[in-house]
Amino acid sequence: MAAGLDRFLVLERNGRLTSSGYGLNALIALTCLGTLIYPLLDAGGILSVNCLFKSLTGLPCPTCGYSTAIGCLIGGDILHSFLHNPGWIFWIALQVLLVFIGIKSIVTGRQIAIPGRLVLILAVLILLTWAAKFVIGSEYY
Repeated sequence: MAAGLDRFLVLERNGRLTSSGYGLNALIALTCLGTLIYPLLDAGGILSVNCLFKSLTGLPCPTCGYSTAIGCLIGGDILHSFLHNPGWIFWIALQVLLVFIGIKSIVTGRQIAIPGRLVLILAVLILLTWAAKFVIGSEYY
């Protein structure tokens, strides 16, 4: 069973993307595009989804307040944008990076790697901004 799963999850073979590599990159790119577009839909009152993590735990997830933050940013209220989710700029940077990598991988047929140091830096920044949400207070998430 494990050998079959290993074959399925191979992203590259002989320096070229496999069908699962193309599929995974397309899924990542589309998911990230959706994540970038959702705050615009939420701010416009077109679509709104409650946070499952917050519903289950009572605590905000790292992205809680992201849509509201983007809505405030669009409205020109930068202070409240950062109060609702101080990490929105890192989330946008990560999403744009993943969309770029996914599309470039699909176009070139080769998997584009994200430098491990960049992933670590973004993860630390996102965790720090998540911790900042607890300091800022629950009225902003």
